[in-house]
Amino acid sequence: MELELSPDQKMLMSAVDSMLSTYRSPPTGIHGYVEYSEALQQELATSGFLEVANQPDFGPLEAAMLVEEVASCPVSVEVAASALIAPLLGTAEGPIALAWAVNRPARYLDRASTICLFADDGVLIGTAQEGDWQLEDSIVAYPLATLARVPDAMVRHSTEIAAAVHRRALIGIAAEAAGLMRGALQQTVQYVKERQQFGQPLAQFQAIQHRLAEDAQLVHACRLLAFRAAYQDDAKQASLACLYAQQAARKLIYDCHQFSGAMGLTLEYPLHLWTYRLKYLQGEAGGRGEQARALAGHVWGEAQ
Repeated sequence: MELELSPDQKMLMSAVDSMLSTYRSPPTGIHGYVEYSEALQQELATSGFLEVANQPDFGPLEAAMLVEEVASCPVSVEVAASALIAPLLGTAEGPIALAWAVNRPARYLDRASTICLFADDGVLIGTAQEGDWQLEDSIVAYPLATLARVPDAMVRHSTEIAAAVHRRALIGIAAEAAGLMRGALQQTVQYVKERQQFGQPLAQFQAIQHRLAEDAQLVHACRLLAFRAAYQDDAKQASLACLYAQQAARKLIYDCHQFSGAMGLTLEYPLHLWTYRLKYLQGEAGGRGEQARALAGHVWGEAQ
């Protein structure tokens, strides 16, 4: 099964693809763990793509499609929260950092205009000053900082808003993971087509073909589950999509690095720009265990 895009969706994604063409090529030579693109972040903000969920006839589905497409690039930018969560908050400005707890690293915190801090009884939305967070030396291909305390300029939102923000956060994780998996798989497929062993490309070996085919199925399933969750904007589907993505990422990361051999362990080779971000997303929102518990609650709650 494949998602058939409407004419408007095709036009949107064609425009997104055109914008991303500059950012699809991985860096060459020795480079760092983090490849954050300020240029792409600015271009996303000024292009209006981050407002897609607020446009007539569009919504969370198109926002998730944007997140997945941007995540397939080797550079990192904050797009999921700005595209999916900002529409729920009215005047919130991006980039938006999602902090799952105080004293825990958060992505994009040091450059965020808005912070969403999840608490046991809701969500706090606001801004932070430089003294509220500490920059971390990141090796996970995301810029990281740790929130040292609850900033003063934070507003607690209602249970309904908190639930919606959490639901969209899970959808964002699922969509971003799907894009990262697709980018990592494309990089690996290209490598095994070019790498010669025993007088032929690695891609000619049937065992590698079989495992890459399994990985392609995982990527496809992740995309469809993320997009279904976004289309329905439903907590149960969001938990399911996030759980599946966090579970499937483990096999794909393993296969991509194994087929890349020793080259995949160097900073000259860009595979980590996708897989290290995937590794970090595996622990977001409590990781697979938390999503499994939440999904079980949704399923059993409906059965009662």
